[in-house]
Amino acid sequence: MDLYQEQVVVSQNASQKEQNEAIQSSFARLLVRVTGITQVLEYPTVIDELKQGSKYLATFRFEPSDVFFTNVLGEKVPTKLMNLTFDKKTVDAFLVQNRLPVWGEKRPDVLFWIADRLEGQDHILADAEESRLATIVAEQTDIRGIPYLLPIMDLTDSLTLSFSELYGLFSQDIEVASERYKPEAILTGRVLAGSDENSYQADWLMLFKGERLRLPTVTGTLDEVIAQGVDLVAQRLSEQYALILDPLMLGNLTLKVSDIQSLGEFAALESYLRTINIITKATVRSFSGTDVEFNVEISGDQSQLQDVLALDGQLSPVEEVSLEAQLDNRLVFQWQEKK
Repeated sequence: MDLYQEQVVVSQNASQKEQNEAIQSSFARLLVRVTGITQVLEYPTVIDELKQGSKYLATFRFEPSDVFFTNVLGEKVPTKLMNLTFDKKTVDAFLVQNRLPVWGEKRPDVLFWIADRLEGQDHILADAEESRLATIVAEQTDIRGIPYLLPIMDLTDSLTLSFSELYGLFSQDIEVASERYKPEAILTGRVLAGSDENSYQADWLMLFKGERLRLPTVTGTLDEVIAQGVDLVAQRLSEQYALILDPLMLGNLTLKVSDIQSLGEFAALESYLRTINIITKATVRSFSGTDVEFNVEISGDQSQLQDVLALDGQLSPVEEVSLEAQLDNRLVFQWQEKK
């Protein structure tokens, strides 16, 4: 998932004004995705900067589109697709300068359990399903940059969690059924049709690190009520993992990594550390056998760094009993290179 890419459909003969408006709306979506919070668009500095979205573009290109717009005369208008790539370094610098959070590409998997009666019968949204609900979930999670899983709903799932238990949002039953998927967070909800064909309502519950975050009943279109649930997830995960990077408030620590078996693994480790947005600088301090130590400069605190490193398991924490290893400014890990 590339957080800094956007796609937007415009009319085939779009004017420069229309293209600029498309870039502005894409830049707005990007800022919400990278910070994790919708409120970012209410900040005065962001409101002013939205009009300058084109200056943050790295590349853009047009591609054919099979979508048609309908104009005020009821005529079908051909379109084209704008593929936009924004410059990560420039965007992040703007957020840092304005003391806004930056949420990197390492994001936790969220397991979605959704019960609905949209077709007049009990239904739990399952993996590989091609329903309208599944499409909207995929679209909304993509907009917010949330990696998600859906239950496969095989015999094990069916026996572990019933529709009524899920529909009732019984968190303990849901957590038990989720154990096989090992998600970092769980979003569970129920979706109902409203009084007319474009009206729906939903109730959402997020389970994360022992917390139970409940969102009161929301109403709107199907896209809107699903977006509300995804927003709940994005907001909480942003609080946990997004960082307000301050180059004037840097911390230093020693990072020891064991089980480095080759120069290739060492290169992979160095490359991996460069992807951790909280790490602003990592310099090799020493080698000893299969161990390597880095002097690491971070913009944040140790607990935030540990949270981010725990997301993909490439660095597994090691508990050591020596006094040196227990010092506050020293972290010890074992390298687990992905195959």
